[in-house]
Parts: sequence; C-alpha cells; structure tokens
Amino acid sequence: MPSALTVGERIILHLAQYSRLQDDFDVPLDVSQDGIAAALRISRAHAAIELKKLKESEEVSERLAHIRRGKTKRKVYFLTPKGEAKATHVREFARNEGIEITPLLDLKKCKAPDLWNALDLQKKKLLAMACVFRKPFKRTALPDTSVSLLPVDNEGMVDMPADLKNSVPTMLTKEELKRFHSLAADYWLSEGDYRERMFHLINAGRLQEVEMLVGSRWQQLISNGDPDLYSIVSRIENPSEKYRGKIHYVQAEIARRAGNHEASLKTARQMESSDDARERFDGLFVDGLLSIDANDHQKAYDTLASARGLLTDGTDARLECEVAEALMNMGRYGEARRLLETVMSRRSGKSDSDSVDRVYYQLGMISFRSGNGFEAVKFFSKSLGLTKMSDKTHLYRALSDAYSLIGMREKAQEFSSKIPATRKWGSS
Repeated sequence: MPSALTVGERIILHLAQYSRLQDDFDVPLDVSQDGIAAALRISRAHAAIELKKLKESEEVSERLAHIRRGKTKRKVYFLTPKGEAKATHVREFARNEGIEITPLLDLKKCKAPDLWNALDLQKKKLLAMACVFRKPFKRTALPDTSVSLLPVDNEGMVDMPADLKNSVPTMLTKEELKRFHSLAADYWLSEGDYRERMFHLINAGRLQEVEMLVGSRWQQLISNGDPDLYSIVSRIENPSEKYRGKIHYVQAEIARRAGNHEASLKTARQMESSDDARERFDGLFVDGLLSIDANDHQKAYDTLASARGLLTDGTDARLECEVAEALMNMGRYGEARRLLETVMSRRSGKSDSDSVDRVYYQLGMISFRSGNGFEAVKFFSKSLGLTKMSDKTHLYRALSDAYSLIGMREKAQEFSSKIPATRKWGSS
C-alpha cells in the first residue's frame, strides 16, 4: 500500500461509519454518491469511478433506498463483508504509518479540537487560512495539498463548516490571525468585494487601508448598508483627521439604513458639533433623513434647510432631493416640483448627474399623487432609463401604478410582473 490513503480507501473508511444502517429502510444522504463526494471533498464523477471499482472488487454493494427527508429512492452504497475486512486493514495500516484518518473523512462531523490535533503543521495552517473566510472563496486562493482537506464544490468554491469557522480561529495566536486575515483581505480585493475586504482589513490591523477604502468606496458601501455592514464599519475607531468626516458619515448613514436609528443619530449629532463645515453638513443631512424615516417631515425640512447654510460652493443635488422629499410628504407638491426643476436646471458635475434619475422619480411621484398618470409615466420611464440601481423594484411598481391610473392594464401588468414575488406588497 502507498504511504497515503487512496480515494477508494477513504470511501471504504467513510462507508464503514454507516455499516449499522445496512438494513434500514431510510438511510442518510451520506451513503449516496452525492453524499460520499461531498464528505470526501471529491467530484461526483470521481466518486462514481471509485465506487464502480469497489463494486467490481466486491468490497461495496449497491441498492435502492429512501433518503431521510427525501421523496424518492436513490442508489446507496454499503460495505460487503469483504469491504468490512478491508476497512479494518486500512485502519490498522494508517495507525502503523502514522496517518491521521479524521481529516480525511467528513469535515462536518469533525470537532474542531480533534481535527486540529490530528493535523500536521502544514495542514493546520491551511485549515486556519480557510476558516477566517466568512464567505465561500475559490480553492485556488490557498496553497494546494496532496490531501483534499477542504470541501470544494463543483464550481471550485470552498465553504467551511460553521463550527470550524467559529472554533479554529480561537486556536490561533493574534499574529497568526492577523496574517491570515491579511491574506483574505487581499483575496477579496482581487474579487472586488469591498465589504469582505474591509472586514478582513480591520481584523488584520491594516487600519490605514480601511480608511482609504471608505474614502474611495463610500457610495458603494452606503448603497449596500445593512446590519452586517454596520457591525463592520462601527469597529472603525479614532479615524485620522483626513478621513474622519467621511468615516463618521458612512457610519451614521449605514446605521440608519440598517435600522439602528439611535446609533445613527448619536453619530450625526457628534458630526454636527464638529469644527469642520463639511462634517457638520453631513451630520445635518443624516439628521434630516432620520426625521423623514420617523415621518416628522416638518422637522426634516427644517433640518435639511439649515444644512444649506453650510454650503459655500453652490447647491448639493442630494440635499435638494431630500428637501423635496420632505415637501412632498407634507403635500406641498408645487414647492417640491419647483425645487426639483431648479435642481435640473442647475445640475453640473458627476454628483449632480447621479441624482437625475432620483429627480425624475420624484417628479413622477408628484404627478402621480396629483392624478396626472400620463405625466407620471413619462417621468418614471426617464428615471428607469437613467438609473444605475440594480434593484429597480420601486420603479417597476411606480410604472405599474401609473399605467393603472390611466387605464392601461396590460402595461401595468407588464411592470408588475417584473417585481420579485417577495416584494409584491405595497404601492406608490
């Protein structure tokens, strides 16, 4: 026998764990071809080839059985008496050769301390690097090994069992953790996933790069704000003077979008007391948005209007859109329309250009609420053609409602059908 176990021998050891279920009516997925492939971290095709060899050598038998919680019968595999004898022989050989069997079988069934103690230094390092990743990653991101230690799916992606991701990092030193998080941070840079890159940069202690990331990708980060992202950005403490204002704004706005209004307001008020006019402006801006969220539209209008006084270089299209939103919510449609038309006439530069689709959407809402369906369709259509948002649900819903208002039921249904099933509720 070779100094390392073959895939066929690993299959025999795997199936030996289920010999007691030989005559059961319902059996686990683990004894099917898919289950074997997943447990041993090999492809389904490789599992099929090896099982064929084991059947031909009469070490494995095949039968149909119900899979637990399944609806149909599937082919399953068990050891024959010859296979049981082979399993005993393989275990004895492994013990004599100092080969650890545990990491060669199903990782999902391994307890972290047992697995960790069964690995040599090289494999411990590989396991540790894999376990710092929160999300599935490409197997090619980590060094290759002679043993398939990591679970790889058909697309070449690795997703470690949750128990190992929670437990293995606790067995590392602080310096080891930082080093492996640093590796993961660089991987996510190449993949363009800035949320994950920030998470790992923070854990790697590369705080200057964290600040630079927020400074360059703040708009993208805010647009994806949720509780998980807030849990990451809230860990950025004592930012440098250069990035302090932007980081505080991102923290406040992501907290707001994540539904943590208390944390958002606390940061916004801190910004409002800053010596920097731009930071005070951003603080008032978030404060106004929080008032809109709370349906206190008069307060929102007053807060946002006061932010205007801090602008020294013209108007801010984002601010004017939110002021218009407050006016719309108070039913002051004429004022809101005039303000939005002024924004359109004065727009200049990329930041204002990025607000055009929002302006058209708001003009469409004013028209819709005023009962002018034809004009609403015109504005909503322009917004749809310009928007860069990946989620266009609000525009599909608005167009569906506007077409319904003017009696064009087929067009209304056309746009309604574009709304994801989980988001059919609600209307303009």
